[in-house]
Amino acid sequence: MKRIQPIILAAGASSRFGHCKLLLEHRGRTLLQHCVDTLAPLGLPAPLIVTGAWHRQLVDTHPQLDLRENRDWQSGMGGSLAFAIRQLPASCDAALVLLADQVAINSTDIRRLLECWTEYKTIVCSFYADRRGVPAVFPREYFPQLAKLNSDRGARDLLRSEQYAITEVPVPNGTIDIDTQQDWKAWRLCRGPQ
Repeated sequence: MKRIQPIILAAGASSRFGHCKLLLEHRGRTLLQHCVDTLAPLGLPAPLIVTGAWHRQLVDTHPQLDLRENRDWQSGMGGSLAFAIRQLPASCDAALVLLADQVAINSTDIRRLLECWTEYKTIVCSFYADRRGVPAVFPREYFPQLAKLNSDRGARDLLRSEQYAITEVPVPNGTIDIDTQQDWKAWRLCRGPQ
């Protein structure tokens, strides 16, 4: 069986939000735990979670999770992804990359990405708002490239390149993420009371 390692990027400072948005609670779970729980039905290894600006606070709240501190988190999302890729075991065939603040992503969305990867063995990415994005699955052959990222663009350039075989999966839920207090209020109104 192929080993797909989930990576959750959770290193940012939440500067637009004003404090650590991943510790926000809705229905008894933090946003970070919500993301982890989305993976639970899929039979994947425990996620490797890259932290940074709020590492200590996240560790205190989630001591049971595999939280890896990227001390160079200010290098941006690309740097955090590269940090994670460099820690993957040799037995890993692909990496599933997620953002902890994409709160609408669900297990069904991720299962569809995994099924496409099993069928095509290409890069498989979400498609929403007329563009490619994460969650995405990257086969091992792209790990060396991902391990060199160091900007805030993450894997965006790779996903938008025309020179690679990339399978797109429509994931409308990818459009929703929490960047500001207004985003959080709108999400809670949409989801109903805690």
